[in-house]
Amino acid sequence: MAPEKDAVVVDGVFKAYRVYAAPSQRLRRLAGLSSRHLDFEALHDVSFTVPRGEALGIIGENGAGKSTLLKIIAGTTRPTLGAAHVNGVVAAILELGAAFHPEFTGRENAVLYGALLGLERSEMLPRLGAILDFAELGEFIDHPLKSYSTGMGMRLAFAVATHVDPDVLVIDEALAVGDGYFQKKCVDKILDIKGRGATILFCSHAMYYVSMFCDRALWLRQGRVEKVAGATSVVEAYESYLLTREKRRLGDQGSAQPVTVGAKVGRISRLEVVGLKERTLELEPGARLTVEIEVQSVRAEEAFHVGIALDTLDGRCALGVSTTWDRCEPLQGRERYTVRLDVPQLPLASGTFHLSAFLLDDTGLHVHDQVVLPEAVRVSPPQWTPSLLAVAHSWELE
Repeated sequence: MAPEKDAVVVDGVFKAYRVYAAPSQRLRRLAGLSSRHLDFEALHDVSFTVPRGEALGIIGENGAGKSTLLKIIAGTTRPTLGAAHVNGVVAAILELGAAFHPEFTGRENAVLYGALLGLERSEMLPRLGAILDFAELGEFIDHPLKSYSTGMGMRLAFAVATHVDPDVLVIDEALAVGDGYFQKKCVDKILDIKGRGATILFCSHAMYYVSMFCDRALWLRQGRVEKVAGATSVVEAYESYLLTREKRRLGDQGSAQPVTVGAKVGRISRLEVVGLKERTLELEPGARLTVEIEVQSVRAEEAFHVGIALDTLDGRCALGVSTTWDRCEPLQGRERYTVRLDVPQLPLASGTFHLSAFLLDDTGLHVHDQVVLPEAVRVSPPQWTPSLLAVAHSWELE
């Protein structure tokens, strides 16, 4: 471990839980008798480091082990094997009210939470004013916590955790609770803490927040590290996995080859992006896109239309065209066809896109076949933009 460099070091962490069929089975185990139980491995050989001042996003599906990992880093849970080291004061926002006592008032719980973080009462009292102003609980600050709503408890927890000057701030879905006004305050406070050089571990299902806040991201999949890299690339890989996992099961999951389903009277035998040399075609905004499709027909008298779609990684259709919508004549009279779609200026500003081709019947309604090329096109602007579309525009300032 390099104390001058790394704020968090997670080294070979395993975490296993024993789930009993009933409370009586736990008692049997304690008594040394046989019991019915299931050993569940929540984390398997997780290792990574977080340098000082970095914001690391932690993403993954429900049950992937994200919260378990954060609890181990925060020190509220011990690993079965391995170790997690944190340099400095760590403040964690985990389960709502985990550090609070329901019979204590909000003011008393703020002091209690500070004590759990290692701050004396004399150190917490000068901070209470700023904490209470941030939480905006009004007269409820002197009411028992059990009278608070979930959102009010989160306001207080977030206010304390972010006002104790932590070296490492651990946040588990804190922005999922509260109205838009409070979420805005939380975002501003996190950015302020990051600007002061603190290390942030941020767990969220909101990929926008992860992309905007975090320098890197860690993707957990079934308790194992799937990928650790720049936040944008990890978020793209994760969203691509979510979008295509069902389709990938129909074909070779380790291959970038198209996935074809439902071929009957006709099928798409080839889908190709012209100019593609690697797995993904890199384009600038407004560049030309050309796609070729080969169609095979079982019977020459069958009539077909074809369609093309470009979908974002989160499933939005950025481009959808078909020969039936454009009133083209159907494909008929042969057993093999080659169709080319040309888009002279693709009006996309940024993003990575899946390319899909559809073989439709003569009405354009029934899908005979579908082929998907995951992450076939990536549009890279000269500078970062939140925009999906590249639209000609100008400014006039007086």
